Parts: sequence; structure tokens; C-alpha cells
Amino acid sequence: METVDPLLIAFLPKDIRNMFFPFESVQLAALLLNLLIGFAMASLIGYHFRKYASAFCNRQDFSRLFPLLMLSVILIITVVKASLALALGLVGALSIVRFRTPIKEPEELLYLFLNIVVAVALGAGQTLAAVLACIVTLLLVTLLKNKDANSNVENGLFLSLNHQCDQGYKEGTLVTNLKLILEQHAERIELRRIDISDTQFDATFFISIRDEHQADQFISALKSEYSGINISLLEQHNIAGV
Repeated sequence: METVDPLLIAFLPKDIRNMFFPFESVQLAALLLNLLIGFAMASLIGYHFRKYASAFCNRQDFSRLFPLLMLSVILIITVVKASLALALGLVGALSIVRFRTPIKEPEELLYLFLNIVVAVALGAGQTLAAVLACIVTLLLVTLLKNKDANSNVENGLFLSLNHQCDQGYKEGTLVTNLKLILEQHAERIELRRIDISDTQFDATFFISIRDEHQADQFISALKSEYSGINISLLEQHNIAGV
């Protein structure tokens, strides 16, 4: 590490000199440069998260935390790498810190981990490697996201049905009729739950369709077969853990 020019601190008391200018001082110019680069990288990661992430959260507010996380980790690594004693002290200090966050989705954790990885590399002085790895990672993820968006994939939906009939239902035919209607207009169906009484039924299916046209078709078919039926659709990717 660079030592500080004695001429700059000759008139300061010894305690002040030891406080602000230790013998092994951090290279302030390199630290400032890494902080600026880290802020730019965190902003880039935040933009990528807002545009391409599918996490079910307020992505705008969540991404605003990335620069603070990035700059904090850069400072920690930069200071700690200059002293073994500080490194050991950091382990003890962090052992008593507890973070309680509402993060539930793996995608949020992965973006936070990317920020931490880049910050550690910048703090360790591997500036070029950090910038290159961050840009390449985001480009590859973008290509995968665009490929998935352009591919003809099935859309998973939870279908909830509720119907009341004063005349009741013909015994042994209700589930069969529901499946026959859905199979004509969906790629795949799974019965998850059904509750049947003499004059009412509630059913939940997991179905896969290719486009909105198929959804319109089975909704029309269900309404034709069961007058007054209540239909609810829920897209599965917006449910954490599904």
C-alpha cells in the first residue's frame, strides 16, 4: 500500500495522524475510481432487473438499493484487505448482525448476489475482471430472456370454477364433462381440487394454453354448458414458489 507523504501531515498531532493517515493507507484515488465504476455497474444491473426480471415485487424500488449495496461492499473489501486484524474483526462483527428482509423470490437474491460479487471484485482491485464479467453476465441473461420470450411456450394458468344449479347435477358426469370441455381447448389439464354439493360445485384446474384464443374458446364453452358459471384465471408465474 502507498504511504502518505510526511510533508502533508507534519503539523498534525500524532493521534490525528494515526486516525486519518495510517501507515498502510488505502489508495484513495483507486477507491474513488472503483466507487464510481461500482455505481455505474449497480445502475446497469438495476436497469436489467427492472426490464427483464419476472420477480413479483416493486422492481423500481427494489433496484434502487443496488448502488447502496454495491458501494458498501466495495468500501468494506477495500479497507479489510489492507489488514488481517480488520478482516478477523469483520468476521466477529458480522456474526452479531441479523438482517430481516422480505425477500422471497430466488431471482431477487440472484441479482443481489451479482451486486455483491461485482463489489467484492472491485474492492479487491480486479476492476477490469469485474466490469467484463458483469457485462458478459447481463448480456447472456438478456439473450436467454429474449429467446424464451420469442419461443412458442405454453402458458400455465390456474382455472377456478364456481357454479350453482337449482336442478342439481347428473351423478357421475360432472368431472367428466368439465375435463372434456377443457381438453378440447387446452394443451394440458390437471384437476387440483373439486368440491361438489347437490346444487353447487367449486373446482380448481391447472391448465396450459398456447395463446389467448384458446382461453376465449374454453370460457365460451364453459358458459354455454353451465349458465351463470363464475370463472377465475390466475397466471402461475406471479405466485411465489409455484
